Amino acid sequence: RRGWSDPAVLAGLGLAVLSAAAFAVRERLARSPALPLGLLRSRAMGGGAVIGLLFNFGFYGMVFTASLEFQHQRGYSALGTGLALFPAVAMTMFASVLSGRLSRRTGDRPLVISGMLLAALGLAGWAAAGADPAYALLVAPMMAAGFGTSFALTGSTATVMGAAPPAYSGAASALFNTTRQVGSATGVALGGSLLASAANYGTGIRISMGIGALAYLGAAVLAWGCVPAKPRRPPGLT
Repeated sequence: RRGWSDPAVLAGLGLAVLSAAAFAVRERLARSPALPLGLLRSRAMGGGAVIGLLFNFGFYGMVFTASLEFQHQRGYSALGTGLALFPAVAMTMFASVLSGRLSRRTGDRPLVISGMLLAALGLAGWAAAGADPAYALLVAPMMAAGFGTSFALTGSTATVMGAAPPAYSGAASALFNTTRQVGSATGVALGGSLLASAANYGTGIRISMGIGALAYLGAAVLAWGCVPAKPRRPPGLT
């Protein structure tokens, strides 16, 4: 096991910071940058990307730590763990479709905010369920996290893409997906670290879920100032 103070971990973090700085300098000096840094001055673009990072951090941190809980603490098989996580995954299947339909009437902001608040409530509910809750008590928190995350995805994606000039739509999409992947990796890494360093599994997973809930709350606050409130018009309408 490697802790955060391990030289290899610190070296990796330092390399990541240096790589990010080098990328920023390269993009600023390039004639045809892959990601024009001026795009990040847009509140909708930069804020939408951070929202994507935060909700992936919360959701995939939850999925990772929950899978370890089900397998190592409760003795579920790999198939049993997948079935135990199904309530969260099932909610994502139709929440994005529902939010896409509603956004034409309500705009993206209320959907993103309500989705993030629902997901935060789900993870907070898991954290408050106790050290060794019955599985039945975890179904509703997982459903809330899955539904809320997917419910907010459509609106946050539209926010980022709508803030980019048509010529840079590819760069905007890449930025959004990259920040989401960073959020996923960070959520998994932090969740695993908390489980390994906590006095017991129950404490570690409750802390992890609590941090995930705070990430969702942060995304909700950010959405208030970054996500457009007006409904999107179908293409071709003025």
